[in-house]
Amino acid sequence: MNRRAFLAGSLASTGLAACGRPPAAPVAPLGTAASAGLAARGHRWQAPFVAGGELQRADVVIVGAGVAGLSAAWRLAGQGLSVRLLELWSAPGGTAVSGTGPRGAYPWGAHYLTLPGPDALHVRRLLRDVGVITGADAEGRPTYSSDALCLAPEERIWDGGRWIDGLWPEAHAEPEDRRQRDAWSALVAEWSARVGADGLPAFTIPVAKSSKDPAIRALADRSFASFLDELGFTAPVMRWSLEYATRDDFGASLTDCSAWAGLHYFCSRRPDPGDARDLGTHVLTWPAGNGWLVDHLVTRAGVPVETGVVVRQVEVEDGRVRVWADVPGADGTARTLGIEAGSVVLAVPARLARRLLGAPPVGTPLRTPVVTDGPLDLAGFRALPDAALPDHAPWRVAQLQVSRLPSAHGVPTAWDSVVYGAASLGYVTATHQGGNYGGPSVLSWYQPVLGDPLAGRRALLDEPWEAARDLVLDDLGPSHPDLLDVLERLDVWHWGHGTVVPAPGLHRVGRLDALAALHPRVHLAHTDLSGVSLFEEASFHGIRAAEAVLALHGRPGATWL
Repeated sequence: MNRRAFLAGSLASTGLAACGRPPAAPVAPLGTAASAGLAARGHRWQAPFVAGGELQRADVVIVGAGVAGLSAAWRLAGQGLSVRLLELWSAPGGTAVSGTGPRGAYPWGAHYLTLPGPDALHVRRLLRDVGVITGADAEGRPTYSSDALCLAPEERIWDGGRWIDGLWPEAHAEPEDRRQRDAWSALVAEWSARVGADGLPAFTIPVAKSSKDPAIRALADRSFASFLDELGFTAPVMRWSLEYATRDDFGASLTDCSAWAGLHYFCSRRPDPGDARDLGTHVLTWPAGNGWLVDHLVTRAGVPVETGVVVRQVEVEDGRVRVWADVPGADGTARTLGIEAGSVVLAVPARLARRLLGAPPVGTPLRTPVVTDGPLDLAGFRALPDAALPDHAPWRVAQLQVSRLPSAHGVPTAWDSVVYGAASLGYVTATHQGGNYGGPSVLSWYQPVLGDPLAGRRALLDEPWEAARDLVLDDLGPSHPDLLDVLERLDVWHWGHGTVVPAPGLHRVGRLDALAALHPRVHLAHTDLSGVSLFEEASFHGIRAAEAVLALHGRPGATWL
């Protein structure tokens, strides 16, 4: 059973008692903070800056080479426009960036893609283009390469002193937990099939194609926790299972995300009614995670990714846009460069975009209401307070290079391994998709930092590698007592702005739509505009922005969306 299907059927009982926690690890493996310098580079936009210097020209400048920026460049490829693609970090990918080492490739961020439904036409296009969709069956449904479909065993959970199949911690479950699990499955089936008064599905991917029926979107104004309380989903194991979902996609607790977002997690990937085996949850994955898709997008973009570029300011006039940036020189020092463009795609978080576009300094009192329901122009966008825009959860990610997979009591190593009751989400085995079930491997471990995002970011900024290392070893020690015997290296990445937190109110009708078209020559393209951090959503907004650019430059065509 996969993470979105953990309640879909009966699961075997183990009835085993939990074991105690071992002492702290006595040995310190090698490792480093792989993201060192990322925050300092990203915060350079706050330093004093005066526009001026060399001025170059391009038809389009794309700021940010994450999935959204790369998708925009992919859509613009072959259209006869000169495109500049600027990236802050030393490699493209954003939160889908990947790495490689002696044990192979691994994901530093997003690591899977569920099979795209019929509303995600742009994702199906990409998967056909890269050979993951290999054809169609007799009913016209896509068929997928076996190399990309997640191999079994897909998921397991450490519960009651052993690994068991799936994500339901049966050893801790009481009869009331099981009753609520069945009731939740029925509720998810009902909402998955619901259609709004506007004829659109209540929940789908991309979010832009979900219903805006006020009766459905009213769920956005309350927390997921209060929604569950009202319906009686309060049993401890059931509650943990549901919060595992919100931590997984949002990096947020049940209290910190809205009921609309919580239901979207479970109901947006609707099962194929023609396939009794399909729960709407099958997973595509690669050793590099979604970094594999990033590499293909880079190739299809057809323009070089200019890395190490810190964009400092975006000046907008009716007939032109100028992007000012610090770019690395041959001698290692930065120089100021300006690019005058016909259009700019800002594939960056909305809070950063408004500062690049000339918002007042942080802390300046603003009079604009916190929530806007109507269209925005640049002046209105600049005047928005940060509280009106999405915030992001911070994350810790670690890569554990091991000489062999640690021993397992119960179900053997799966692609995804979860520890019941832990603060982390567990880990994925990066070599699993290559059929490696016992040899050298990389374990990619994930932990969202819950609570106030700003406080979490500050904590990560000050956290030494040794402290993060000890958190990882303490988290995995009970389930893998021989971990230190096989561990060769442990590297850590701190994401200050990892995933969008879909807080109550964020998905109110009109709130995010207002950000999509601020100016004919400036377009935001980021998962902020969807309120959920998914590959499908980032790619959607990149393509949407690119198609607006093509229309402005006299190159309209059939949409990919």
